[in-house]
Amino acid sequence: MSDKGEVVSVNISTEKGTIKTPVDSVRLDDNGIVGDAHAGPWHRQVTLLSAEDIEVFSKINDREIKVGEFAENITTKGIDLSKVGVLDEFQIG
Repeated sequence: MSDKGEVVSVNISTEKGTIKTPVDSVRLDDNGIVGDAHAGPWHRQVTLLSAEDIEVFSKINDREIKVGEFAENITTKGIDLSKVGVLDEFQIG
């Protein structure tokens, strides 16, 4: 993986426990992603998942997994998310 990654998709849902839907853009505030069901004053406001992990899971299960299906808010590519900590910041663009 390189120092340069990308955001593949940003996703939201209006109800908890549902697959998130890709959207063109999101706005973050102190409670997470505005309009997302998981926004609020708690421990899991914004979730990230790598496209590489989705690809591995797709191969293991022999089916296409779509972005948002794991209820992730941000799908990345080329970023080692195992090295990302809480409150780390990303510069995009």
